[in-house]
Amino acid sequence: MTPSRLPMEKQAEQKKVPLENSEKMHLHPITLAFRRNQSHLESAFLDDYFRGSLTIVRIACLAASLIYGLFGILDIYLFPEEKGTFWLFRYAIFCPLALGVFFFSFSALFKKVMQPILSSLGFLAGAGIVMMIVLAPPPVSYSYYAGLILIFMVIYTSTKLRFIWASPTCFCLIVLYEYAAIYMVETPVLILISNNFFFLGANLIGMISCYSIEHYARRDFFMKSLLHEERERVKHARSILEERVVERTSQLVEANFKITREMNERIQAEEEKRQIQAQLVRHQKMESLGLMAGGVAHDLNNILSGIISYPELILMDLPEDSKLRKPIQTIRESGLRAAAVVTDLLTVARGVASQYEIVCINDLINSYLSSPEYREQESLYPKISMNLNLEANLPNCKCSPVHIQKVLMNLVNNAFEAIEITGSITLSTTRQQFTTRHPEIPLLEKGDYILLRVSDSGPGIPAESLQHIFEPFYTKKVIGRSGTGLGLAVVWNSVLEHKGTVEVTSDDNGTTFTVYLPVTTEEKVTIAESEAEDLRGTASILVVDDDKLQRDISSNILTKLGYTVQTAESGENAIMYLQNHSVDLVLLDMLMEPGINGYQTYKEISELHPGQKAIIVSGFSESNDVKATLRLGANEFIKKPYSIELLGRTVKKALR
Repeated sequence: MTPSRLPMEKQAEQKKVPLENSEKMHLHPITLAFRRNQSHLESAFLDDYFRGSLTIVRIACLAASLIYGLFGILDIYLFPEEKGTFWLFRYAIFCPLALGVFFFSFSALFKKVMQPILSSLGFLAGAGIVMMIVLAPPPVSYSYYAGLILIFMVIYTSTKLRFIWASPTCFCLIVLYEYAAIYMVETPVLILISNNFFFLGANLIGMISCYSIEHYARRDFFMKSLLHEERERVKHARSILEERVVERTSQLVEANFKITREMNERIQAEEEKRQIQAQLVRHQKMESLGLMAGGVAHDLNNILSGIISYPELILMDLPEDSKLRKPIQTIRESGLRAAAVVTDLLTVARGVASQYEIVCINDLINSYLSSPEYREQESLYPKISMNLNLEANLPNCKCSPVHIQKVLMNLVNNAFEAIEITGSITLSTTRQQFTTRHPEIPLLEKGDYILLRVSDSGPGIPAESLQHIFEPFYTKKVIGRSGTGLGLAVVWNSVLEHKGTVEVTSDDNGTTFTVYLPVTTEEKVTIAESEAEDLRGTASILVVDDDKLQRDISSNILTKLGYTVQTAESGENAIMYLQNHSVDLVLLDMLMEPGINGYQTYKEISELHPGQKAIIVSGFSESNDVKATLRLGANEFIKKPYSIELLGRTVKKALR
């Protein structure tokens, strides 16, 4: 059982143990550095401590320079004879150095040397006070002792020095004072004892304060680290929960398709579906839509395979002058349009790319103008005329014909509804080349484009609406009567998928939509070309599919192309056959019921025949099972329904 499938209670128990073990902070008793299993936090703490200290350090440097300078006023009253020497130290040495440290703090190098620099600056300040004690005669020198205690307080509490730097600095100052007081001046014993008492007491209090300040700073950082780790655990648990929700959703959706014929079970399944959909709104709404669309597409693609493939097989045997060619081609084209609608459904739900073809935009326009959809619009708006201005010898583009026809249909319907009563619509095509980026159309790359324009003589689009018209559900029409608010959003997204763009201009005289589609240099492939000899072969192929119609279609196509074909109705039957036989290629359906699926089947086959060549077939998009099967060694993946040309080319590629 994988970790993601463990009961949630066990996962919580597993995650709880390391948290309890890490709640206690482990610090070195003297340096306060993180140690043991928390030593990795030390570097991050020092970075955090530096960032949190920088402003305080800068203020302390400015304050030290100011206060140290202001105390020079006392020199005038206490010891005017040596004020020049004292002022030399104050204003020529210490204050400039303190200001220098302030300006240096804005350098990137300051981070590495902040602690030793602040320690040196504090020691220098204290050494200056000791010098004044030495030079000033008693009892004047006694007045400077308080200044030394003030230095201790500043070093321990105001400069953000760490304990391991502040303590040695202050004790060095005490040693310096002791040496000066004993050997350089004659300090009375009682004064020396009294000063030592105050100095040591101030240091002890300062050490405790400094130790506590750093300890609590580390504690705060440690708690933030624990909080971050806990958030990561919650995020991980949430992702596991989402995976379980998606997995459960998949199972329920598949079950829903199996019980559609039984009303009571159908009602129960619909209720479950509504409950799951309500949950997925909080998690991943589009994933649920993708699963439902994929299930419908799988069944429809199996059905459409016969409508598409059998006409292809019949057309290969019919003479060119047969009266049946046109109706059979119409049947095949209708099947292709239906398959494209299914692909469009998957595209909306899961972002599955459509199959592109080499077409002429003029042909798509003429096809749309003869369609029932356009005739219905004509009947609704009899006083609106349609004008055509199509450029002759227009180059081809590589596109999804259904998507581009939907773009055209949405734009024309929009034009009809904009005019409403009387007016005209103009459809025009032209070719234009851009050697550089278009300054007014930033999304348009340089290159050769076909321009499809749809212009109407309506009242125009208000300026405040013009920048929003491609947004989903932004519409001034009545939802349900004139549209859903998605028409222009579909136009925008479809054209962008084709690496083109849409431009709109509007005024009181009407509106013009201009669609830019890249020109292609590829040649159009016809059915006759798909019958070329390079699609034929002589290899042995095993077709594995639980759908009899699909097995027959695949078998007939491959036999027509010259291959030797065997069929199996399940993964288990395929494995039994291959235990005693071998084939050059396996054409394997991914979803088979009942029994093992395509991934499990190929895994067993690979153990019997390592390196077995295979093509994965599915009515779904490229699912996780498909990707896993390809990683096992399968050669290619194609979607149902497929044409003779697509299957033939894929088989040749896999066999190579």
